[in-house]
Amino acid sequence: MLNPLKTGDKVAIVATAKRLEKSIEGAISIIESWGLEVVLGTHVMGSDEYWAASNEHRLSDLQEALDSSEVKAVIFARGGYGTTNILDQVDFSTFRANPIWTIGFSDLTSFLLQTGRMGVPSVHGPMAYTIGNDDESDEQLRQLLFGERSFSASLSANDLTKQGQVEGQITGGNLYLICESIGAKNEIDTDGKVLFLEEVGEDFYAVDRMLNKLKRVGKFENLKGVLVGDFTNVKDSNGYFTRSLNELILSYFDDLECPIAFGFPAGHEAKNIPLVFHQNAKIHIGEGSILIEYLD
Repeated sequence: MLNPLKTGDKVAIVATAKRLEKSIEGAISIIESWGLEVVLGTHVMGSDEYWAASNEHRLSDLQEALDSSEVKAVIFARGGYGTTNILDQVDFSTFRANPIWTIGFSDLTSFLLQTGRMGVPSVHGPMAYTIGNDDESDEQLRQLLFGERSFSASLSANDLTKQGQVEGQITGGNLYLICESIGAKNEIDTDGKVLFLEEVGEDFYAVDRMLNKLKRVGKFENLKGVLVGDFTNVKDSNGYFTRSLNELILSYFDDLECPIAFGFPAGHEAKNIPLVFHQNAKIHIGEGSILIEYLD
């Protein structure tokens, strides 16, 4: 596990994707209330067409944060699109030698999968753009960064969850970004892993297409478990499907003899419970709840 943060540690906020469209001052205040010092990337508040800055400037801000001997964590500014524009140009040599906390979700799935390829834990969780949306999510992120290792969360009511206990590493993130990683340097490694999935703004058929792609390339063949997060604003726009979305998702995993949790509160809703990726964990999926203990 990565070293816990301490009061006075520096945390960088960098923008690798879409430009900010609202203030993050509230998030900065919350992070500072944890006793941490916030360091803003030079171009966090900027704009260049859709993005926070040019590829060159977004890359330089990220590189500076990863290379700094003082920065102990990077909380990404927001998602959207753009991290994959610069990901393959990042020099990870210093980061590999001295890993630090990195926290993000959505478009930052691409970065989290890259850390997995290096065997470095990372956090799927609230970013500067969303810190302040949900007190429980923020508090669990704070506890996690400062050394807490055991967490519980409620699962939304459903009758599809398969209860059980499993030990392994969690990986995954945004379904589209997972599919986008196939064939790239950050291609997701699911072998013997617990797969977490979330999505936003897609149609049922698009979700089916992406799941089918992952199945075709063998990404579901040796899973230890599945955590299904929020699929926000995912609709059957034309009313074609007779199954619910969860039933559609389950059809890709129903033949696996492993625990499957539906309704894990993470993704693009206000509640976004953090998950540590690429870190050994004991996971107990019960009726309406989940307990995760991260192991050293």
